[in-house]
Amino acid sequence: MAPQIQALPVYERIGLILTVYPGTRQLTDVANVCSIHEKFFADALVELGKLPDDNYLYLPESGARFGAVDPENPRVEITIHPLLSLNHGL
Repeated sequence: MAPQIQALPVYERIGLILTVYPGTRQLTDVANVCSIHEKFFADALVELGKLPDDNYLYLPESGARFGAVDPENPRVEITIHPLLSLNHGL
């Protein structure tokens, strides 16, 4: 995952949307799956210098959702939404 993160720009503040695409129709707890991915992804963004910190000043919002069953390519997709910087009215 590091090479993909290193290709990202540096962010000041972001929101994340995590979408899970399980490989089977077995019922999945979306929050359980996505919370682990969010934790490690946010930590990696900080460790690789792409986000100052992963506390609520820099990552104030995130969400988890179900995408679809995808037996060919089960995954969690993470979408980054840049937010206004702290210098713009917060």
